[in-house]
Amino acid sequence: MALLTLCSAAPAQAQELGAWTLGQSKAENGAVIHVATLASSTLIASASSDYAALYSITCQTGEPLKWTQQLRLEDALSSRGQIELIATIDKKLPREEFWIVAKNKRLLTRENLPDIAELRTAKTLKLAWSWGWSWLWLSDEAHFKLGDAEAVIITLAKNCGIEEP
Repeated sequence: MALLTLCSAAPAQAQELGAWTLGQSKAENGAVIHVATLASSTLIASASSDYAALYSITCQTGEPLKWTQQLRLEDALSSRGQIELIATIDKKLPREEFWIVAKNKRLLTRENLPDIAELRTAKTLKLAWSWGWSWLWLSDEAHFKLGDAEAVIITLAKNCGIEEP
């Protein structure tokens, strides 16, 4: 799966743009994936240790050209297929979004160009989700300080050779 290869981008290819780390990897079809990753400003409580979730914006060259958001967790979710997240951008009203749960249940993805376009001028992003079983339902959330997200998105678009959202 192409999305799983993103997490293995070589550190030698990484550079920093503010709090964001830029890198690249290759999809299974040979397309180049450019990725910008940001650690959450809040920690997620875990049984082993607390950790920062990683949020990424990616663009993929070749066919199909696409933009994707990702949320990487250290804990596996019990969900399969899709999971509902509540996204809050800056002080706007929270909205429901559906994200795809990867096979390893630690990576959530969402392909949606309007979401990326909205993040260009945003300063903060909060993603909240619930998971568990019928008798045990838990909630988590991750807060991200986006800094200059517009510069990150413009850089990704140039690297991928695609139109800015």
